[in-house]
Amino acid sequence: MKKWVLLLGASAFLAGCDMMGGATEESQPSESSESSAETSESVSTEESSQASSSEASSESSSSESASTSGEEVTTQFPLVPQKSEIDQGFTLENDELLQEIQLRMSQTPELGIENDVAIHFTGLFLGEQGQDNVQAVFIVVNRTDMAMTNIDLTVSMSTTDGAVILDKAPFTLTEDSFGILEPDTVMPAYFKVPMENQETFFSVSDLSKVTYSIDSFDFDER
Repeated sequence: MKKWVLLLGASAFLAGCDMMGGATEESQPSESSESSAETSESVSTEESSQASSSEASSESSSSESASTSGEEVTTQFPLVPQKSEIDQGFTLENDELLQEIQLRMSQTPELGIENDVAIHFTGLFLGEQGQDNVQAVFIVVNRTDMAMTNIDLTVSMSTTDGAVILDKAPFTLTEDSFGILEPDTVMPAYFKVPMENQETFFSVSDLSKVTYSIDSFDFDER
């Protein structure tokens, strides 16, 4: 299945961080076209829950994308596609969404948080506004010495003036679909935006005015 991606906002870099959390609904494949671009903050797991387990699936569909402007910087953490993407033949060499994520990573001075797991919102999304298939594209950065799978997390996302996009929304990244999050690697994650919150999500034009956090985080250690 061909992947399609839309871009949200203007153009910038990944930024920010929050913590590890726990539980999920599956992402559904989506289709779409094109728009403008921007990025955001990151969220880590320092103050979150201890490791455990869970399951479900975070499937993606993605990819016509525009590139962002900016100077490249060096990052030591490789981007690894989800297992489901690899199974469908999507790679960093042939998939425009993965290439766009990698570009934004290369323009970011620092990813994640040392000895922790963090998420960054990329400013990208999958799906079509008004349809029940819109997914915000995040990356998960593992800067611990543990390999993790069957990750259950809850994620909150809102504007700085309090309009809610995700409210402790549960997501599960199963080993069958997501794969294994190895130490010092980055993987994409696709978090579904509820229909009732899409208007707020699509109204975002300045990603510095978006906040997000991991509220709970559980996983199986590999």
